[in-house]
Amino acid sequence: MFQTFAATTTPKTGAPRLAALRAAMSKHGVDGFLIPRSDAHMGEYVTQRDQRLAWLTSFTGSAGFCAVTADHAAVFADGRYTIQAAAQVDTNAYEIRNIPNDKLIDWLNNTLPEGAKFAYDPWLHTVSQINGIHTAKRDDITLIEIPNLIDEIWLDQPDAPLDKMVPHDIKYAGRTHCDKLAEIGAELTATNHDYCVLTQPDSIAWLLNTRGTDLGQTPVALCFAIIKSDATAMLFIVPEKVDENLRTHLGKNVSTQDVATLGECLKTLTGTVRVDPKTAPIAIQNILMENNITFATGDDPTVMPKACKNPTEIAGTTAAHIRDGVAMVEFLSHVARLGDVPQTTEIDLVKQLEKCRRDTGALQNISFDTICGSGPNGAIVHYRVNNDTNREIQHGDVLLVDSGGQYLDGTTDITRTIAIGPVSLEAIRANTLVLKGMIAISKLRFPSGLAGRDIDAIARHALWSAGLDFDHGTGHGVGSFLSVHEGPQGISRRANTPFSPGMIVSNEPGYYATNQFGIRIENLIYVKPATQLSGADDREMLEFETLTMAPIDHAMIDLSLLENGDRDWLNTYHAKVLKTLSDRISPDALTWLKTACAPL
Repeated sequence: MFQTFAATTTPKTGAPRLAALRAAMSKHGVDGFLIPRSDAHMGEYVTQRDQRLAWLTSFTGSAGFCAVTADHAAVFADGRYTIQAAAQVDTNAYEIRNIPNDKLIDWLNNTLPEGAKFAYDPWLHTVSQINGIHTAKRDDITLIEIPNLIDEIWLDQPDAPLDKMVPHDIKYAGRTHCDKLAEIGAELTATNHDYCVLTQPDSIAWLLNTRGTDLGQTPVALCFAIIKSDATAMLFIVPEKVDENLRTHLGKNVSTQDVATLGECLKTLTGTVRVDPKTAPIAIQNILMENNITFATGDDPTVMPKACKNPTEIAGTTAAHIRDGVAMVEFLSHVARLGDVPQTTEIDLVKQLEKCRRDTGALQNISFDTICGSGPNGAIVHYRVNNDTNREIQHGDVLLVDSGGQYLDGTTDITRTIAIGPVSLEAIRANTLVLKGMIAISKLRFPSGLAGRDIDAIARHALWSAGLDFDHGTGHGVGSFLSVHEGPQGISRRANTPFSPGMIVSNEPGYYATNQFGIRIENLIYVKPATQLSGADDREMLEFETLTMAPIDHAMIDLSLLENGDRDWLNTYHAKVLKTLSDRISPDALTWLKTACAPL
């Protein structure tokens, strides 16, 4: 199994570890310390060694942070994780604060004593994060950079992974890394930047056509890179991760250096160095400033070309989604054959779904821990089943399954909500409103230049009309055998990057009734130029093409709430699913699929 089910944290450790941290704070003469979820690469996923927030607080969500003073401690989590945080964290030791309603700076200004010294590890916080605190903090609060205090008290901290970085074949990447380096070098030259420091492993993996297993479900190797305007690069990586196969792949344009030498190398640069303040640790900017090296702030130059998939990547992800659709149909038909009283558990279903993906013969890993929440567990947006929370699927449950696979040619992410026997009319109504929002995005034509913030409300319109909503974005970007959560594109109020052809994004509105059920329907879609209408468009238009291939449960739909256009879209989608998958699945699955895709 790629996924395990042991409970990795317990609230029981919260108080004693908090006491140990406060003792370390006293020893170093500071009044507070900030503990982020992130590592030095500022990505969503971290190795076991870097799970400092989970170790201290027991909160295992993929976003959040903790602030600690001598008398107070607070865990900050957004709407996806508030229920989870309250269940995992010792609330006698930590307050639970909701992002974005509760802001760190307000908490610090109201909590820290006069003349306080508030400390942080400069390798674990971005330039933008620390500058934001500097700007809004009380004048009498001093920010202090110190070595990480969690590393000081975490006596059995795991070792860092040492798996090899490996080449990613051109037949999947579509472009050579030399071609990509030339593009990025030209962009740096055009902006009068001599160097750019890359800190995010997925940016480096895309640029150099490499992959790895350091983060398991996100196929990258942890590293840093300095890109030069002359289309060459220096890769900073643990030496044990490099072999002759990789050196041959990288060629003469990319040198490899021990990651421990990054700081010293930064001190030797001449000219102008670009740093992305949103993703670079402030430690990097500090090194440049302390050595009087000219630097400029600017976006990571790989972000946009990585987001806009080339034709080879689009063809690859299309093939991956068909393959994944086969696995999903085998799984969904298996669930259906279990009947209205399935006598199975959430863990059983997670194992079965992974087996279906493994049976494709192409699965490299799952793209994230499968979310399989039945009944009240489905209302926990990013629920991860473990041996302690595992629940038997019951008659009348709403079952939410959010999962994905990593294949060499693409990354998948799909959510289906399934009725286990007759479910409540409330759940069916909510599911239908969620479906209407998903369909509205799927069939949208829109002018070029719009961003996710401009269309997010379209996915929520039906829910809003009924007084309902959900506390997460409607969609996130997705990589090509890379991160299942990839920027800068998305569909949310905070997604400001205009859509461009080739961008892949999820389309996943939802609704969550606490302690009752959760609903989410998710397809992946990609941006393409819109098909011309009979009359000429007066501007450039874009539309979405659906990648995901799996039916949506008829039993969860109230047909009276669907408009004709909704029904037409769903029937057309189901007809395509049936046509695409029918000759690829088992006879039992085909029998089920014909019924599941029957016209409404």
